[in-house]
Amino acid sequence: MIQNNENEIDLYKIFKILWNKKFFIVLITSLLALLGLFFSLYISNTYTSSALLAPSNSDNSMSSKLGSYSSLAGLAGINLPDEQASMSDEAIARIRSFEFFSAYFLPSIQLEDIFAVKRWDQRENKIIYDKKKYDETKKKWTRKVSHPKTLIPSDQEAYKIYTEILGISQNKKTSFVTLSIDHKSPYLAKEWVDIIINKINLSMRNEDNRRAEESISFLQEYSKSTNIQSIQDAISILLESQMQTLMLTTGNEFYVYKILNSPIVPEDESSPNRTLIFLFSVFFGLIVSIIFTLFSHYYLSKNNSK
Repeated sequence: MIQNNENEIDLYKIFKILWNKKFFIVLITSLLALLGLFFSLYISNTYTSSALLAPSNSDNSMSSKLGSYSSLAGLAGINLPDEQASMSDEAIARIRSFEFFSAYFLPSIQLEDIFAVKRWDQRENKIIYDKKKYDETKKKWTRKVSHPKTLIPSDQEAYKIYTEILGISQNKKTSFVTLSIDHKSPYLAKEWVDIIINKINLSMRNEDNRRAEESISFLQEYSKSTNIQSIQDAISILLESQMQTLMLTTGNEFYVYKILNSPIVPEDESSPNRTLIFLFSVFFGLIVSIIFTLFSHYYLSKNNSK
């Protein structure tokens, strides 16, 4: 019982100390809250545009027939259906890859738009660039770097930013893919999602088309060199498969993904969360002021008692 009373007295003393310093606590809390508010207003808005994609249906009716001719298919450069890795899985891996970024995405955009954007002017719908990195009027890079970096950012530097602003995930139950891009300009965020969708469909369609043509050419030549009926039957099946691939790749805009929900120009920013920043600043200011008040009180009390 005595211990409980002592605890109550200690809590009362703490409350009294804080109450006596309430103006100081309010002042420090308010100052840090204002700093947090100014900081949140200083941070440029970031917008997120996203699209919902569905893997295009591919004809796998030949898979059971092709399985028994895997060695011949391998010689022809034919990729047999794989249950472990779908075309959508491959496309996601490609989108995340440096090769896709450097060969397909980067040539379709302006390097300064991924590396030197400071903010987006909503009234004029204009991108404001960081003058310490890029001079828009002179169209020159101005950043100061040391070796091994160069004045003009390399593809690898830009790729690091690409991996940070890119969002891609697949729902395992539905196989639907969500693709998103974060950018300070909502218009570029939407445009870049469109570019990625277009380029992944185009690149994989062209590659499969090239492989199918090469496989058909090989199989036709190989067919002339043998009279064995079983091999001729296998070649016929493989040729049929590659002809189907050619038909799928010809004029098929949505070869890998079809769009269920197109990307839009977002009206609202996705970050920063200014309310959360302000509330955190208030909480942080309150904690700091309380700790400082109690520490200074007990420190002074201890010195005075000596």
